[in-house]
Amino acid sequence: MPSTAASGRMGGTSMNSTLRRTVLSAVVIATIGAALVYGDRLQAWVAGGEGLIQFGLIALGLLAAVAFLQRLIGRLREGPMLEVEELKRRLDGGEELLLMDVRTREDFVGEQSHLPVARNLPLEELADRLDELGGDHQQTIAIICRTDRRSAKAAALLARRGFADVHVVRGGMTAWLDRNWPTARVQEQGGAHDKRTADTE
Repeated sequence: MPSTAASGRMGGTSMNSTLRRTVLSAVVIATIGAALVYGDRLQAWVAGGEGLIQFGLIALGLLAAVAFLQRLIGRLREGPMLEVEELKRRLDGGEELLLMDVRTREDFVGEQSHLPVARNLPLEELADRLDELGGDHQQTIAIICRTDRRSAKAAALLARRGFADVHVVRGGMTAWLDRNWPTARVQEQGGAHDKRTADTE
C-alpha cells in the first residue's frame, strides 16, 4: 500500500502534468481557430495596407500569450508552495523529506541561523552539486531561503533536471522565525560545528 507522501507526490505530479497538457491544448486550439477564422481577413488587411495596426495588435497578443504560458508552465514545474506550518508538521512527524537551504554559507550560519535538519546547498553552487542529492528524482524536496525568491529559482533548476516533487517554503526563514520556532546555531570552533538550539525571543 503506497504511503501518504508517495500518494500525494504522485497525485501532485499527475495534476501538474494534466494542467500543462490542458493549457497547451487550449493555446494550440485557439491559435488554429484564429488562423482558420481570420486568416483571409488578415491576408486582406496586410495586402491592402489598411489593417497593419490590427495585425500588429494581434501579433502582440499572441506573443503575450506565449510569454504568459511559459511563465505558467515554469510555475507548475516548480511545484506547489509549502507553508511553514506544514513544513513544521512534517518535520515534527518525522516525515521523510530533504530540506535544502539555498542561502549562502554566511547566511546559513548568520543571524537567522537555520533549521537543524537543513542541508546547505547555496543557489550559486547548486547546478554543480546536484549529485549530492542522489539519484532519486522522486524524493520530496523542500527548499528554504531567507524569503522564498532564491528557493523559487532553485526549484525551477531542479524541475529542469527532472526532480518531480519539489516544494518552495513560503516566506522562508523569515516566516519560520516570525513564529518563534527554534533554529540551530552553528559556531565554528577549530573547524568543528557545534549545533545547539537557539534562544527564541
